[in-house]
Amino acid sequence: MLSSGVPFIRVFTQNQLALRVLRYLPDDRGREALPAFGYLLSRISGRNALSTTAPTPVRHVSQLLHHGMLGALAVLLAVASVVGLSPAASAATPGITSTILLGDGGTYDGTQVVNEGDTLKLRVQYNNQVAPGSTVVFELGPNVRLTGVPAANTAIESVTHVDGTNTVSITFKDPWPPEINQGVFDLDFVVNDVDESVKGPITWKIDGEESSVDVIIRNSGDQFANVSNGVVKARTSPGNLNSFVSVDYATNTVTVNPTILNQDITYRLNVDSETARTGYTIADSPHSYLAYQSVTSATITQWDVDGLNRTQGPFTFNPTATGNGFTWTGDIPGPSQLAITYTARVANDAQRLALQAELQAAYNAAGGNPGAFPNPALQLTNTATFGGNTTRTATIGIQGTIAGPGVGAATGKAHDWTDENPANTHRLDYEQIDASGNVTPAQAITYTLRADLRGWDARPNNPNYTLTQDAVLRDRLPAGTTWLTGEVPFITAGGTWPHGALSSAGTCPAGASDSARAEAFRLASSAGQYCTDGQLLLINVGQNNTTNATFDVEAEINQVSEVSGTSTVRDAVRYRVGNTVTLQITPVRTGSASTEVFIERLPEARSGGLNDTTVFSKSGNAEQEAVNPGETVTVDYTFRVGAGKGIDVRTSQIVDYVDADVFDVSDLGSVQVTGSYDGQPLNASHFDVSAQNGNLVIELSAAGVAVVDARGVDQELVVNLSLTTRPFEGKETKVITNRASLLGSDGTPLYWDEDEEQATSYGDEAEVRKRVYDRDAQEWVETLRAQTDGEGNLVQDTYVYRIEFLPHGNYDDVVIVDVNDILPAATQFLGFVTEENAATGAGATPGPVDIGGNLEATYDAATGTVTLKQKDGTRLDAEPGIAAYVAVRITDATAPIVNTIGSTSATIVPLKKVSVGDYVWVDQNKDGRQGPGEPGIPGVVLTIVGPDGQPVTDVFGNLVGPTTTGPNGEYTFENLPALTGSETYTVRIDREASEEALRPYVPTRSGIGDREGDSSSWEASTQPGDLHEDGDRDPTLDFGFVTKTYAIGDYVWIDKDKDGKQDPGERPLAGVKVKLIKDGKVIATTTTDKNGRYVFDNLPAGKYQVKFELTKEQKKKYKFTDRDSGSDDRRDSDARRSDGRTKTIVLGDSNEELTHDYDYRDIAASEGIDPTWDAGVIVKDDVDDPGDKPKDPDDKNKSKNANAGTGLPNAGSPFGLWLIGSAIALLGVGGWLLAGRRRDAGGS
Repeated sequence: MLSSGVPFIRVFTQNQLALRVLRYLPDDRGREALPAFGYLLSRISGRNALSTTAPTPVRHVSQLLHHGMLGALAVLLAVASVVGLSPAASAATPGITSTILLGDGGTYDGTQVVNEGDTLKLRVQYNNQVAPGSTVVFELGPNVRLTGVPAANTAIESVTHVDGTNTVSITFKDPWPPEINQGVFDLDFVVNDVDESVKGPITWKIDGEESSVDVIIRNSGDQFANVSNGVVKARTSPGNLNSFVSVDYATNTVTVNPTILNQDITYRLNVDSETARTGYTIADSPHSYLAYQSVTSATITQWDVDGLNRTQGPFTFNPTATGNGFTWTGDIPGPSQLAITYTARVANDAQRLALQAELQAAYNAAGGNPGAFPNPALQLTNTATFGGNTTRTATIGIQGTIAGPGVGAATGKAHDWTDENPANTHRLDYEQIDASGNVTPAQAITYTLRADLRGWDARPNNPNYTLTQDAVLRDRLPAGTTWLTGEVPFITAGGTWPHGALSSAGTCPAGASDSARAEAFRLASSAGQYCTDGQLLLINVGQNNTTNATFDVEAEINQVSEVSGTSTVRDAVRYRVGNTVTLQITPVRTGSASTEVFIERLPEARSGGLNDTTVFSKSGNAEQEAVNPGETVTVDYTFRVGAGKGIDVRTSQIVDYVDADVFDVSDLGSVQVTGSYDGQPLNASHFDVSAQNGNLVIELSAAGVAVVDARGVDQELVVNLSLTTRPFEGKETKVITNRASLLGSDGTPLYWDEDEEQATSYGDEAEVRKRVYDRDAQEWVETLRAQTDGEGNLVQDTYVYRIEFLPHGNYDDVVIVDVNDILPAATQFLGFVTEENAATGAGATPGPVDIGGNLEATYDAATGTVTLKQKDGTRLDAEPGIAAYVAVRITDATAPIVNTIGSTSATIVPLKKVSVGDYVWVDQNKDGRQGPGEPGIPGVVLTIVGPDGQPVTDVFGNLVGPTTTGPNGEYTFENLPALTGSETYTVRIDREASEEALRPYVPTRSGIGDREGDSSSWEASTQPGDLHEDGDRDPTLDFGFVTKTYAIGDYVWIDKDKDGKQDPGERPLAGVKVKLIKDGKVIATTTTDKNGRYVFDNLPAGKYQVKFELTKEQKKKYKFTDRDSGSDDRRDSDARRSDGRTKTIVLGDSNEELTHDYDYRDIAASEGIDPTWDAGVIVKDDVDDPGDKPKDPDDKNKSKNANAGTGLPNAGSPFGLWLIGSAIALLGVGGWLLAGRRRDAGGS
C-alpha cells in the first residue's frame, strides 16, 4: 500500500503553484489575486515570483483572505504534495481520492518493490461530495497495462473502458444514493516485464491531473542485496564421531577405530561485506586432535551499485597451511557474501591414540553403569579468526556407550479410566468440586504398575545384564490422591510373578528421599512385600529375571488443584492428576513411567445442555456473502453427532432454533434434509422433520433407525440442512446466528452448539454497526432488556456499547470519513474500555484509543460525541474486529435509551418485571370459592403464554417453561415482562402432565364471587390493563377442583319367566328397601320408586355393595331370581338369592359402565352413574301370581329413607344434614379467613 510515509514529493515552480491555486478562483478574482499571490510567494521564498511590487499585492492578498480561500488552499496543496494521497485527483475532482496498492513486495532501501507481471490496483475512494451524474476519467501510465475495471457499486451508474487502452470513465448516479456515505473501487493493472530490476515511477491521471509513485520493478528471480558485515563458522558434516568408539567388556577396553583417520569433517566459513574489504585475513585453528585437509569450494555473491541484479560465481581462495590449520590474506569486494567450505581429519594415529586414552579414562570413571561416556560428549573445537580479531568456533562431539538393559523400558504405569467417555476423564457436576478443589464423592481409580526384569538375562562379558540385588518399585501419589489401603484387596499381582501373594510390611522405613527409603526397604524386606506411608508405596519385586509383573493398586482422588489444558466442554474446568512410578535397580540406576487422568468440573449453568463440539456440533456456510437488495442468501448447515460418545441417535432429536426474523420455515415441504450415518448416505426419507414453536425438529424416521440398527449404535451422524433467508431489505448486513440442541430420549437437552454467518447487500462500502453488551446472555445485542429492582431502578447502571467499523468487499487502504456517534442524553460517558472488560466497564480511559485497522476513537465532552477516525498519516487496514468499546452510565431509566448511528442502533430497555400465580386447591364444600382449611393440590403442571398466545420469554431472555405446584398447591411465574395496553397473560393447566395429580378431581364451579377467591376451569387470564408496573403481581389465577363423584342404580323387577333376565313386559317392583354398604357398614338407604328405580348419588370413589331387602309382605310372595344370568350386566339380576346382596362394586376411573346418559332422573355425580346393579324377584312356587300391579309402601317409609322431594338417598350418616347447615353458617367466617390468606400470599 502506498501511504503518506513514502518520501516522494512533487515540487512545483512558483508560477506553477500560483496557477494551480488561481484555477479555483473565478476569472475576475483570479486576475486580481495573481499579483498578490506572487508577492506572497516572493516574501516566503525570498525570490520574485509573479510580481515585485509590494503595495498592490497587499491589497489583493486582503481580497484573497476575504474570500476565505488562502489558508484552505495553502493547506490543501501542502498536503497534496505528498504522493499516495492522490492530491491532483482530489483537488481536481471533489470527493475523489486515489492510491496505488503495491501488494506485498515490501520495500528496499526505502522504495516500494513490485515484481514484473504483478497485478496491482489503483484504489479509488469516493464519498458523497462527488457531483451526482458526473463522469470521472482515469488513465494509467506507460509501464503498466490495465486488466480489470470495477463492477458498478451502488453509487456508480456505469463504467466505460475502451479495449487496449489504459483509460476508464466512471459515471456516478444522479441522484446520489442517500444510504451511501463512502465507497471504493479498484482499477486492476499488470506491471510490464523488464530485462533487469530497475527503479522508476508508476503514474496515473484523474481528469488529467497526474500523480506518481517511485517503485523498484524486480526482474523475475532477482534477490536484492541485504548484506551487513558479519562472519560465521559452522560444521556441516558428520553429526558426530560416536560410531568409531567401541567397548570390549571382557577386558574393559575402549577402542577408537583407526578408520577414523579417513573421516572428513566438513566446515563452512561465511564472510558478509557491506563494502569492499582489502587485505582481509582469515585464519583457522583446529583442535589438537585434528588437522586441516583442503578447501572444497569458494563462491561469492555480488550486486550492482543499487543493490539490485544479483550475480554469483567462484572466488579464488588459496590459503597457506600453518601447523594443523591455515591462514589467508586477500581482498573481498562489496557488497558481497563469501562462502568457503573445507575439510579436516583426525591428524594422525598418535592423535587417535591420545583421543582413545581420553575416552578410556571417561569409561573408567563411569564405573560400568550403562549409558554414554563421557556425558556430555567430548567436544573437539575448531576456531576461525576473521580480520585479525573476530573469532568463531565450531565443534564435533565423540563419546562411547556402555550397554545394559534400559530401566525405563522395564517400567510401566497405567490406570482404569481409559474406557471412560471421554477417555481418561471423569466429568463431575459443578457442585461436586468446591472452591478448594475438594471432590465429592472421591473418585476411585485403579493404578497398574509394571516391572519387567527379563532384560537382565545374565549374558556373558557384561555385568550390567545381571541383577545382584532386589529391585524396588516406588510410587508417590500427588497431593489430593490417597492409597486405599483399607480396600480388600488393596494390591493384586498379575502377569509373570514368581513370588506368590503380596504381603504388607507395614509402614515404609524413613529416609532423606524416596530413593533412600526405597534402598532401606530393599535391605529390610524380601521379594513380594510392600509398604506404604501416606502417599508413598514401595514394592520389592525381587531379582528373578523371569518377572514381568503387573500390580493393580486401589486409590482415590479426593482433591484437585492443577488446571491443565482446555476441556472440549465450553466453560468447564479441566484438572490434571499426574503420577509417576520408578523402578529402582540401584539408587543411581532407575527408570520411570508416568500416566495422567483428568477431572472436569462441568459449568454451573447447564439447563440447556453442554457445549461440546466433539459430541455435537453445528457449522454453516453462507453460499453468498454479498447479494443485492431484494435477494436471498442460502446457508448450508451441517450438524454432527460424534462417534463413540454414548449417543443413541435413534431416540435423539436435533432442535434447530430458527431465527424467524432471518428465515421463513413455515413451509416444511421446502426444508430438505440429507446426511450420512457411519459413512452411509442418508436421504430425506431417513428423516422426520417437524415444527415446534417455530423451530425445526429433526429426527430419524423408521428408515433411518433401520440404518442405525444395521450399522450399530454410537457411530457418527451427519445431518445436512439448507435454509434460505428472507429477502434483504435495502442495504443491510445480516448476522445469522443459529443455535441447535441435541435432545435425549426424554426430551432433555444434552448438548448444544451455534453457528454465526454473515451476509451483506453492501458493495465495496463501509458499514457501521452499534450493539450493547448483555451481561446475562454474554453476547452483543441490538436491544438489551435491562433488569430493574421492582421499584423501577436499574439493577445495573453501567453498560458498554460496541461501535464497529465494518469494511465490506474491497473497501480498504483508504482514509475513512469520520464516523460520529452522539451519545443519548440519558447516558454519561465513562470512557473507552477493552473488549475483555465489556461485561463490567472496568478500566475506562478517556481516549484516544487504538481500535484496530489504523483507526482511533476519541470523545468530545462538549458535544457528547464519540468519533471513529483515521490515524494521522495512515490508511485503513481492513482487518476484522475494528471496534470501539464505550462505557456509559445510565442516568435516566424511565424510558428506553436508543443510541443511533445512521441506520444502526443499540437500545437499552429498562425491563419491568411482573409475576402471576398462585393456587390450585380442593374445593371441599363445592361452592366454587376458596374456603378456610381447604387443601392445595401438589404436582399440578401449569404453563403460561403471552398476549400472542405463544410461550413467554422472561426478562432474562429465557423461555418460561412449565411450573409445578408445591406441597400446598402454590405456584408462581416470576420475572415476566410487564404488559402494555390491554395485553394479558394466560395460565393453563397441562392436563396431560397433571393427569396423575388431578386423577381424583374435576374442576369446581368457575367465576363464583370476586377474583380473589373464585376458581377458573383449566385456564385463567390476567385482567387487561394490569401488570404494567415493575413489581406488579396478579395472584388471582387460581384453579379449584372437587373430588370426583359417582352414582349407583338402578332397578328391581318381577322376573315373570324366571330366567334371571329383564324381558319386555316384566313389571317393576316398588317399595323394595335398598341399602348401600361400604366397609361392611350401611351408609345409606332408599326404596325403589313406583317404576322400580333407585339411585345412590354423589358417592366418592371406592368399593361398595348394594343390598336389596323385601318387605314382609313382599317376602310372602317373592324371592330373588338367579344372579348373573346371561352375558349382559344391564339385563341380569345382581342380588344374591340368599340375602339380596350384590358383589363388590368399584366406583372409579376403571369402571367402564359409568354413563351420563340416564333417562330416569337427573344424576348429580360428576362421573355419571353405573346403572347395572339390579335385582329380579320371582313368585314363590307356593304362591299364586297375584296378577295385580305392586303397590308402593306408605309415604312414611319413603320420607324416612330419602331426601324429601328429590328421590335421592342420604348417602352417609344422619349427621350430614347438621353438617351442611354448619358449613353454611361458616361461610362468612371462611370469607374473612380467605381474605387474610390472600393478603399473606400476595403481600397486599
